Amino acid sequence: MVIEFVDVSYQYDMPGDEWALSGIDLKIEQGEKVVVAGPAGSGKTTMLQLLDALILPTKGEIFYDGISVHTLARRKELPSVRRRMGVLFQFPEEQFFQERAYDELVFALRNFFSPDEPELERRAHDVTRGFGLDVGRLKACSPFSLSSGEKRKLALASALMIRPQVLMLDEPTAGLDAAGRRELMRIIASLEETTVIIVTHNQEDFLALAHRIVGIARGEKVLDVQKEDLLQRIDLLESHAIEAPLVMRVQHWLRQEGVAIGGAPCEMEELVRTLAGMVQLRGKG
Repeated sequence: MVIEFVDVSYQYDMPGDEWALSGIDLKIEQGEKVVVAGPAGSGKTTMLQLLDALILPTKGEIFYDGISVHTLARRKELPSVRRRMGVLFQFPEEQFFQERAYDELVFALRNFFSPDEPELERRAHDVTRGFGLDVGRLKACSPFSLSSGEKRKLALASALMIRPQVLMLDEPTAGLDAAGRRELMRIIASLEETTVIIVTHNQEDFLALAHRIVGIARGEKVLDVQKEDLLQRIDLLESHAIEAPLVMRVQHWLRQEGVAIGGAPCEMEELVRTLAGMVQLRGKG
């Protein structure tokens, strides 16, 4: 699915409320991995709700494969868009409402596509295998009895049950420990053909698997670059109170000191190895 914003603005229906988003142009191709970064209150979550057609733009247009969201709304066809999307909102475990964890897992698939129970269970086994979750246990327990990491895995597995073309994640690493973040990165990296849109104030966790970085500040798009070009835009990010990934800030500082790092490493471990190799070469010289 190709999603395109054309001059999109949104204002919540409250007296005197400012524009949550203003004049956003954005096009996301199928299979892209896009990080939407910005400080708290910048409009990131509003953008996510617009992407998922949970709300309609106050001004401008959103197109899904060339069809206007307003046209889809008039035709009452917005569910056909949402069936192709999986969404993981921040702290999704707070939105659980099923008594059994298994029913939470299969809820979207069961309600959107109405498969028979054998197909539902087969898909549940296929999806949970990659998460280390046991279907038998999920059938026997409440989602609220799971650990925080298991709850996050359950919510993400539920979103993936419908095999979405587009997966949207709102601050997905919030509250996860280091092991949980690594596992989440592994799962996202495995979704090669799926469009993944990650809304976060922390780019650090997702830089290695992102294709593009979109910066949002005070409701406006202030940055839209390929990952490889991010290093050249550090000053722009920081001028809008968007914290650049530490690995990029270190490289930016090194460049200012006259030390050029080839390739712009995206992970701190890679940068350390690169620097160690440079030191060894200088020592031999």
